[in-house]
Amino acid sequence: MRDLKIVLGAALLGLLPTRSFAWPQPVPTVEKVVRPGQTQKIGWFLSVDPTCRSVGPWTVNLIDPPGKGRVMVEQGAEYPAFPPMNPRSTCNKRKVPATRLIYSAPPGAGDDDQFTIEIVDPLGNAKQVHYHVGLR
Repeated sequence: MRDLKIVLGAALLGLLPTRSFAWPQPVPTVEKVVRPGQTQKIGWFLSVDPTCRSVGPWTVNLIDPPGKGRVMVEQGAEYPAFPPMNPRSTCNKRKVPATRLIYSAPPGAGDDDQFTIEIVDPLGNAKQVHYHVGLR
């Protein structure tokens, strides 16, 4: 315990290099339904400042690919959905630049599919999201 206090004290005084770290977080699951043989937008990601200007595009990395369909990423425009108390809620009235997530389902009899992505916002904040796609 004494050694831990010494190390923590030295880190606080700037004598040791410090690193920021993140605690492991559960990966949320998003449920979507796509008809077999169809291509559908299943999500979008955007960041705007209070004047509704885009802060920049998001990066989407495929961690675990889908077993049946295809995942595509494209740039476009979407309506934000900020809550009324958020200063950016005025941006909800018009489309702003967004990074879209598109899923293309295979034709034929439906069955479930799944995949996992990592999304990285323009400030470098990363998060994994798991998608479960019902094909019906």
